[in-house]
Amino acid sequence: MSAAPSLPPTPAPARRAVARLLLAATLSLVAIGLLSPAPPLPRPAASAARGDAALYRAIDGRLAAGQRYYPAAAAEHRARDFPLRPFVAVRMPTRAWFYRLVGAEAALQWLRALALAVAVATAYRLRAAVRSRALWGSASAIAAASTLPLANPVVALWPECWAGLLVALSLALRDDRRWRLAMLVGLAAALVRELALPYLAAMALAAALERRRGEALGWTSAMAVAALALAAHAAAVATVLRPDDPSSQGWIRAGGWAFDLAMARATTPLALAPAAATLLVPLALYGWASALGGHARRVTLALVAWLVPALLVGRPDNAYWGLLLAPVWLAGLPLALPALMTAVARPATANQQLAFARLPLVDQITVSAAAQHKP
Repeated sequence: MSAAPSLPPTPAPARRAVARLLLAATLSLVAIGLLSPAPPLPRPAASAARGDAALYRAIDGRLAAGQRYYPAAAAEHRARDFPLRPFVAVRMPTRAWFYRLVGAEAALQWLRALALAVAVATAYRLRAAVRSRALWGSASAIAAASTLPLANPVVALWPECWAGLLVALSLALRDDRRWRLAMLVGLAAALVRELALPYLAAMALAAALERRRGEALGWTSAMAVAALALAAHAAAVATVLRPDDPSSQGWIRAGGWAFDLAMARATTPLALAPAAATLLVPLALYGWASALGGHARRVTLALVAWLVPALLVGRPDNAYWGLLLAPVWLAGLPLALPALMTAVARPATANQQLAFARLPLVDQITVSAAAQHKP
């Protein structure tokens, strides 16, 4: 099978225009973050005694006792006055079934192995995208610091944690020859949490832009399978509904960029320095968007596929959705450094050329000769 044609090289003027646009967008995001009011603090995701964590643990207990998932989930939702409508208010059963199959302790060990695999695979993939060893080491360290802490017993209860790690592994595994394995891992993420569906769409778009028709069809097929699974989930939830079951208060909140920053603060190492998110999150996005290669392109598209809808969708207490992005989000920070240096150096070079042009012809010849004979 012949290799799919690659994208034609972008002309230098177009690259410069894109670089200026990316830098302007980054500075705009920093300014918006500085001007945005701080959103309400989300409920903590580190407590297993209340909220979603307690709900998931109680459902797991019912399954361990032999109950079926949907009746067990409905009973626990009602006991805590949690909504059952619309159907997405009830999590897909994949994580709970896995816990029932292997047990909570074994599931935690699987999650830790998955987090370690993500950290190693991401470091390997970054090596091809980053020329400098120092920058590669920094990006790999940030990725590991964003990934390994997710493998703890409480965060492991969140389907978003599993889905985010699977997405990151899919991104790291994908190359021109092994996209099928990456596609299956990405599909697994969408079967754990439907919020991973935009990732499948982003990968299909990336393949289409690169004129890889077979791969684009594969990712589109994965989206179709995930959509069918979601439809089956909706039908199963409908079988346990009662007329008086409560509905969700809705997710359309238009939190804007402040909500995207809240996701970063809630689910990445920026929780240790929340104020830094205003600057570092845009820079991380800028790094990914400015880096060359298919991996960086796909990470960028995946981040955009989540962050743009989150400008409208998501309540303050949904900041844990950032778990879907956490393993790869901040690793783009070191990648921003070469792009920033290029953006700063270009005007300096232009000024030097202008000054040279203004020299008398004799002086120009002297300078050129000195440059050629410089040891």
